[in-house]
Amino acid sequence: MRTSTFRHLLGAPACLLLAAASAVACQSSAPHHAHVTDRPTNQTTYFAQYGVSTRAYKPGRLNPSVDGSLYVRGMQWTVWDDRRAAGDGIAHVNDCIPDCADGHYTTYRVTVRLAQPRELCGSQFFTAIRVRGPGYHMSARRSGVACR
Repeated sequence: MRTSTFRHLLGAPACLLLAAASAVACQSSAPHHAHVTDRPTNQTTYFAQYGVSTRAYKPGRLNPSVDGSLYVRGMQWTVWDDRRAAGDGIAHVNDCIPDCADGHYTTYRVTVRLAQPRELCGSQFFTAIRVRGPGYHMSARRSGVACR
């Protein structure tokens, strides 16, 4: 079974979204400080494509990495509300061997779950992602997104 490894997560010059988003939270990359709260709201909850505040709602292609080393195509969402989202798709995972620029992609049928919504950069974003399927799984949590 292939699992997400430290090399896979941080091997590229531009790290995966969660490593980058943790280091580049709203406050450090935005021209303004973003208000952060864990309070649930009745507003639309989004996924931040590539770790920036792009506000994707039920995207057909999910881009959880900032460098393209992991993306999920053909997403079919079964649940998407203000607290959680779940769906199925095909994950494309770069092995980053010898490095992510020259690595090769392997595909896996996966289920994606998004959770832990927080207000970031003036919008509600999911901050936790779990991608699981036969032969591959990863999960991560972001502390912020790069505000635009």
